[in-house]
Amino acid sequence: MHFSVHEADEPHERPDDPEDLLFVLGWGNEPEHDPVSWLIDRLTDEYRVHAVTLPTNGWDFEDQYLAPVRAYYEDREFDAVLSHSTGGLVAAHLAARVDVPPQVFLSPWWGMAPGGGFESAVLPYFLRLPTARRLFEPDRDRTDIGNLKPEAEFEAGPRGVSPAFLRTVVDAQARLPPFDPADAVFCTLSDRIVSVRAIGDRTPAANLRPYDGGHEFFASSGRERVVEDVLAALGDGVEAIR
Repeated sequence: MHFSVHEADEPHERPDDPEDLLFVLGWGNEPEHDPVSWLIDRLTDEYRVHAVTLPTNGWDFEDQYLAPVRAYYEDREFDAVLSHSTGGLVAAHLAARVDVPPQVFLSPWWGMAPGGGFESAVLPYFLRLPTARRLFEPDRDRTDIGNLKPEAEFEAGPRGVSPAFLRTVVDAQARLPPFDPADAVFCTLSDRIVSVRAIGDRTPAANLRPYDGGHEFFASSGRERVVEDVLAALGDGVEAIR
């Protein structure tokens, strides 16, 4: 796991230092990826951004994902929390351990996306395999991420998942704490990476902001409109998107 701090290139216009934002990235995301970098640049207009890069093949959710983020959070004072995909799973559990401000979730991985034969029929048997080898590569297209996702980044990303990794994710999904009515959730209803149904079952309609695009709004056309709502939700709470 890696933590990096990002600030605006130009001096902040406000007289005080910018507020601190914890941004827990999704599986395979890196701050230097073009779409992620674009989003971080927009966030630094308002915040000092602490980006968390997660392991892509962990096997112990509590020790390898939640504990390091919790320790980093407790050593600092944060004014806002943003998360994406797998980061949304970590951030949801973080809120059950420490006192966090209202959160903003982007396409949180709160359930497995339906994907045909493997996910529906083979997955239960796959999860039983006692190995952390990346034995399965989901059938995903670059545009499932977003039409602005660079092909080179997509091809260079982690290509497979292991039974151990999916097992700890599925367990964490089954143990999600209750939803906080102060939180806001952004997602696309055509997401093929995470379960839209799991998001909908957990999130009240008034807390949900749908958008057109792929799993990463920041890698999708129309991201300029969405990012304004994300910043509003971070600053003013869920009322900003209602």
